[in-house]
Amino acid sequence: MNEQDIQLSYHEIIRACNHDAAWLVSIIEADIISVHGDPTQATYSGYQLARIRRAQRISRDFEASAPATALILQLLDEVENLRKGQGA
Repeated sequence: MNEQDIQLSYHEIIRACNHDAAWLVSIIEADIISVHGDPTQATYSGYQLARIRRAQRISRDFEASAPATALILQLLDEVENLRKGQGA
């Protein structure tokens, strides 16, 4: 994590995403973002916020559950990594 990265509390990340706590917990449980320890006590980074917002768009656009959203994100990450490896 970058020292200049933003740091958000549990309540701040929920407000920033404009979503409910149960949804945030479901994406943590689906390993969309990694949180060490109790999610309500964790600090969240700008990267995690971006990942949560991307998950929100996928979940909304495809009406996907948290596990389905996690799978879609994993596949998108793999495609992105393959493109980087090919210089595309």
